[in-house]
Amino acid sequence: MGLVSLTLSGCRDTPPEPKSIAVAAHVENSLSVKHLTRGNEVLVECIATGVTFTDRQKGATAGKIVIRSGTANVYEEHRTAAFIIKGMPKGTHLIELEVVGMDNKPLGMKKKFYVTIS
Repeated sequence: MGLVSLTLSGCRDTPPEPKSIAVAAHVENSLSVKHLTRGNEVLVECIATGVTFTDRQKGATAGKIVIRSGTANVYEEHRTAAFIIKGMPKGTHLIELEVVGMDNKPLGMKKKFYVTIS
């Protein structure tokens, strides 16, 4: 059998320049929603970036949270970041949550989630 010689060359004197990655440091219109069911109640907690529900945060837009559910026949407005939706009927319901200004104009923050009441 013959001898095979293999030579690899690929080393460079200068490594390639790293590519830069742009990262957004400021996020607008961000909405985080957590919910928990307890009996026929839904406990909701919201964090809306740049919006205040209590008028205590300087520089933030005053707003409120509108809750709708066609299946549960619910319409509520809340001026707090945490609240309870009471008296939900049994079944699975789609809850639509929207943050609006005090003039009821949408602020571009919406979330939808399902809850099951047994």
